[in-house]
Amino acid sequence: MKQYLRFAKQFSLLFTPLVATSVLFTSPSRAATSAFSDGELSLTDFSGILFTEFNSDNNADTEAITLGKDDFVDFQNNPVVETSTSPAKAFTDVVSSVNGEGRNYTGLVKSNSGIVGNFDIGAGQTFSFNFSSFLNLGTDIDASPIENAQANGDIAFYLFDTSDISEQALPDFLTGLLDDPNSINKSPLSFFSLSGNVSTLGDDFILSQNSSDITLTNTSKEVDFEGNEEFAFADFTGSFQRYFDKSANVTLIATRRSKARVTAPEPSTSLALLSFLALLVIANKNRLKANILRRSLEVKAIKLTVENEVKL
Repeated sequence: MKQYLRFAKQFSLLFTPLVATSVLFTSPSRAATSAFSDGELSLTDFSGILFTEFNSDNNADTEAITLGKDDFVDFQNNPVVETSTSPAKAFTDVVSSVNGEGRNYTGLVKSNSGIVGNFDIGAGQTFSFNFSSFLNLGTDIDASPIENAQANGDIAFYLFDTSDISEQALPDFLTGLLDDPNSINKSPLSFFSLSGNVSTLGDDFILSQNSSDITLTNTSKEVDFEGNEEFAFADFTGSFQRYFDKSANVTLIATRRSKARVTAPEPSTSLALLSFLALLVIANKNRLKANILRRSLEVKAIKLTVENEVKL
């Protein structure tokens, strides 16, 4: 009977890692993740004379990889750019979101929008405009770090003195700024920027910066960077005003970018195999310890029996 119980115990030590591995291979969790990045910038009530129409650019991209037959990724990516010359105003907005479900997938949405406007200002005149902006970011996952989601975005405008550029060269110069807003080799006269990042892996923030001649009339921020559901929201309204004692030409560059991404990788087969081998080593180690202890007790029992027989 004792021999049978000893065999049953050794068998259970070998069988346990097999059960754990079976669960690891056949029952990976299904993930549900989501991320969104919404942003808006509105520029109105310009006091200068618009040299030409606003130039604008608007791009949106989506990408998805699904490795399982039941995996899917759902997108929403709607960037908008609207401009007007009479009255002069510019507007850009985006609603970007991505949702995924399954065991192994990646989904990405992103957008980039740019607006360039050029204004002539007479001597002794004041150039001014009003603006409003907001950034809304959020992520949601079921389990970390197997799943992760990220949302980021930024909104900005910069005002440059371009009085040194000739009227003939100005159209090509403005067109080139849409391709690369950073190509202008000048320090801005004025600027405003709002940027944020929300990630289930960390690095969460929302920041704003502006030059001293920007007047903020309303500011609002709200964040929650804890748990599996995170968000950041910021809302800013304000105005710019600057007096020019000499006639001048100024260029306004406005940008808005957004990105949202979700990822849910399934544990690899190699990881499952390594887990199985680790459990097997532990089981065999425990069995070896049990055998050593049993043999030690048997030796002690034999020794004690011999000593008793000698005494007798």
